[in-house]
Amino acid sequence: MIEFFNDMKKLLSELTEEIDTLKLNVERVQTEAKKAERTSQDIQRKVTEFQAATQPKIDKINELVEKINKKAE
Repeated sequence: MIEFFNDMKKLLSELTEEIDTLKLNVERVQTEAKKAERTSQDIQRKVTEFQAATQPKIDKINELVEKINKKAE
C-alpha cells in the first residue's frame, strides 16, 4: 500500500512538472505569436509604402506602352 502511494506521489510530481513546462511553452508561443503579428504588420506596411512609391512610375510605364501600342496599330 505504501508503494502505491509513493508511486502516485511520483506520478503527480511528474505531472506537475509537465504542466509547468506546458505553461512555460504556451507563454513562449504567445510571445512569439505577438512578435510574428508585429512583423507581419511591418511587412504589410512596407509593401503598401512600396506600392505607393512605385505606382506613379507604373502608371507612366503603362501610359507609354499604350502610346507605343497605338502607334504600332
